Amino acid sequence: MWTKLDDALLDHRKVFLAGDALGRNGPALAIGMYAIGLMWTNKQLTDGHLPRGVIKTLGHFEKPLTVADALVEAGLWETTATGYLIHDFHDYNPAAVEAKAHKQHVSTVRAKAGINGARARWQK
Repeated sequence: MWTKLDDALLDHRKVFLAGDALGRNGPALAIGMYAIGLMWTNKQLTDGHLPRGVIKTLGHFEKPLTVADALVEAGLWETTATGYLIHDFHDYNPAAVEAKAHKQHVSTVRAKAGINGARARWQK
């Protein structure tokens, strides 16, 4: 699965808001956590939800929960009872059910193509 990042994120005001709260290299930390969060949620098909335990284990950051909380304060993420939710996730990303259906469709089409290719090659 691919994760899309808007190039406007580079100079988005919310990234700099989070960055100000984080200090030195703050905007880079904010973009990094935001991108990793998107990639993880798309890979795991969680509809934008990041469990707190997952954030704690991210070895990319010295204090991952501090970075996550800065994203919340800036409005890039929201807090939930069990962790975090990427703000407006479904405005730019497919729902898990849609992503699963697409993967199944692609798998079916590829399997059929493979069968047809083998048949054409070996049943001359």
